[in-house]
Amino acid sequence: MDNYFCLKGARDICDAVGENPKNIHELVKDHGLPAWKRGAKGTWRALPDDLRQWIREQRDRNIGHFLYGEYGVKKTDS
Repeated sequence: MDNYFCLKGARDICDAVGENPKNIHELVKDHGLPAWKRGAKGTWRALPDDLRQWIREQRDRNIGHFLYGEYGVKKTDS
């Protein structure tokens, strides 16, 4: 991702963030993936720095679910 000024195409964008390209519309609309199209039939585009920030935000928003479970009780390996 570091060598590009702008990523082009659903596959490259989704590969960069570890998602399925078939879900790009949902990721943009429902999860705020910072990608856009120029016109209705344009190619998806995204800036690498924006994608890095989005990944960090996803991590920060969801990490507690894995560490502390649904009710804030720390999970143990039993």
